[in-house]
Formats: sequence, C-alpha cells, structure tokens
Amino acid sequence: MLDDGGSQDEQQQRRQLTTNVRPATGQAETYLVVADGEIDLSNVAEFKEAVSLAVEQTRSGHVIIDLTDVSYMDSSGFGTLLSATKKIRPAGGKVFLVGCNDVIARMLRITRLNTIFDLYASEEEALRALPPPVSADLELEEERDPPVSSSPASPAIG
Repeated sequence: MLDDGGSQDEQQQRRQLTTNVRPATGQAETYLVVADGEIDLSNVAEFKEAVSLAVEQTRSGHVIIDLTDVSYMDSSGFGTLLSATKKIRPAGGKVFLVGCNDVIARMLRITRLNTIFDLYASEEEALRALPPPVSADLELEEERDPPVSSSPASPAIG
C-alpha cells in the first residue's frame, strides 16, 4: 500500500497556524509575535492580523517575530513581514526575526531580505540587540532646551 502522507485531517492539522501577541519579556514597550505552524496563502490573514496588532501596540517602535515553530512560510508570509517593516521604519522602528529555520533563513538570503531584517537565535538575543525605544528618543528631544548663546547675534553679511 502506498503512503499518501496521512489523512486529509492530518494534512490540514499540519497546516494550521497559531499566533500569540504579547509584550516581549521584560520590555513592555516592545511587542512579540509568536507563530507556530505553516504560514501560507491559506492562513496568512491570521499572521497579518497578529503582526498588525503588534505594530499597533508597540510603543518602542520595534516588533520581534518569533518563527522558531514555523515549519514553512511562502511569499505571502514574507510580504507580511515587509508590510510591517514599511509601517514602522519611518518612525525609526525595526522588525527583528527570531528562530528562523534553515529553509526560511535561506529564502531570506536568496531574496536579500536578510539585509532588511535582523535575525536572531532567541528572543533574549533580540532583546539585547534592541536600540533605545523610538518614543523615548522623541521625548528626550522635546525635553532638551534650545542652545543658549552667550554672545550677541552678529548681523548677517550679505
């Protein structure tokens, strides 16, 4: 008898995607998306929703996406990652990818997306690499007083 790779229910179960969005460990300002399963056209809407929620919730401007338990991701998943980057990059934010398997990491290299995303082995490693929060930088600039000049302004020379 020929092995067909399992029943239709088993194949469907392998394709299921679960996502969880929460503040990153010890970093209430940075949000983490944990994905588990396969990310493809049939379920990318759930992945998009989770990533969009993290982008909306982050106060640091940074989002960490944990792909440790993602066995497969097609172009629709990579497109979701790019969309998130386009949303947060103008404000100085970044998307950090964690736990990419060999196939996903290879696709990132082939497509040169590895030049856009920072890749880390663990959430802890990504957290150590986080730049200062974007919102904190903006608040610091607002709190600074303008420079005070001790000499009178000289007339403009025309």
